[in-house]
Amino acid sequence: MKILKLSLLILSFFLVSKQAIATLNIDIKNSEIAKTKILFVGFESQNFTVSNEAKQVLQKVIFNLKTTNLVEPLIQNNIYQTAPDEQSIDASNNLKTEILPEKQLEKQLEKQSQFRSVDINEIPDFEKYLNAGIEGLVLAQVGHDPIGNLEIRVRMWDILDRKQTFGKFYSASRDNHRKTANMISDEIYKSISGETISHFNSQIVYVSETGNFRKRIKKISLIDFDGANYRNLTDGQEMVLTPIFSKRRGELYYLRYFQGHPQIFNLNTRTLRSQKVGGFRNTTFAPSVHPKSPDKILLTAIENGNSDIHELNIAQNFAKKLTKSPAIDTTASYSPDGNSIVFESDRDGSQELYVMNLETLSQNKISNGEGSYSKPMWSPDGKLIAFTKQKNNTFFVGVMNSKGMGEKLLTSAYLVEGARWSPSGRYLIYSKKRAPYGKDSIPRIFIMDIITGHEHEIPTPKDEGATDPDWN
Repeated sequence: MKILKLSLLILSFFLVSKQAIATLNIDIKNSEIAKTKILFVGFESQNFTVSNEAKQVLQKVIFNLKTTNLVEPLIQNNIYQTAPDEQSIDASNNLKTEILPEKQLEKQLEKQSQFRSVDINEIPDFEKYLNAGIEGLVLAQVGHDPIGNLEIRVRMWDILDRKQTFGKFYSASRDNHRKTANMISDEIYKSISGETISHFNSQIVYVSETGNFRKRIKKISLIDFDGANYRNLTDGQEMVLTPIFSKRRGELYYLRYFQGHPQIFNLNTRTLRSQKVGGFRNTTFAPSVHPKSPDKILLTAIENGNSDIHELNIAQNFAKKLTKSPAIDTTASYSPDGNSIVFESDRDGSQELYVMNLETLSQNKISNGEGSYSKPMWSPDGKLIAFTKQKNNTFFVGVMNSKGMGEKLLTSAYLVEGARWSPSGRYLIYSKKRAPYGKDSIPRIFIMDIITGHEHEIPTPKDEGATDPDWN
């Protein structure tokens, strides 16, 4: 099975196959990457209720995998249905299924009838699947336990390498079918991508926007990756910006205009209790959290007219000023080892990116291209830095390596900004506004696979704008 994984060599990307290794030019919009053909077998039962529940799980799995653009799913069932497209899910996470036309259905049934009898405990006939162009095989046995929970045994085979990639048992009550589908999707995604971390059970925090442009109401909102479980965490009475997840589960930080001044608060996502952090009266962006010490954060504070970066130890209530420049120093991000930071400064006359060693406090400019740079964010593996760039009245999201070499612009729009990394480091998440007026002026949240360039919109409520996303 083809495995697509990120590797870095002065910002080169590689397409890694177990049969061959070939350099892939860093053309992010590469359309020649073939999708992995995966056949799904056995998500059915003679029991109508079991079969219907299993079908819903399978539909969700296929929808998840289609968002990656890495998989061509083939469904074997007594009744063939088209896999739902990305557009066939709304903000409430309702799937819409389209039945294939009768003649097309008969062709599909005839084409794949040879695979109808497969035992999950038997080793597959690899030659048969290879001859049919199948690269991955997902087998399932489904049933109910004595109290009515759906039981699913899943086994995936790599047809090219003739080996099992994973075997799992799942038991799910009715209200956990979606989560189970996400867990199955995670295992399949890791098998085909070579990644160790997946994202289908992840959450996204962002700022939701409603109202007209004269009086925008902004709230901190939380949503699952697939658009489910949407909820507001703040009431919209005060301006809020730039939420980020803490290293502590169920906690985040955000910027809140409190008593007329922008200040950092933390928020418990379960109790919705918020608390002011630090003694700074004017801060400009939500902080970056230290990768190894959840009590340490970076923030930008304005004192005596100067905007400088501080490292705040919350537990000790002690702040250390890291920059002491008359320029505007802001939007700092820790390196994964916590030994360095990258930040934005206009000390040379335009917005540029700088890296500081926290032990020596030495600083080096790393951005070298035309335009202005802002909002840098270090990747989880420390090899790349994502940034926002403005040039010729257009905004871009791009990446460069930590030395400033190999700059690559990934996407552009009337306004696109605030890129942050997925936990795996393979995806970026950002907000995008396509136009200044009309429906395209409503900002939306997108993710991008930085290997393939595939962009997927996160399904937030259509009547709300969505900005400042962070991914956990």
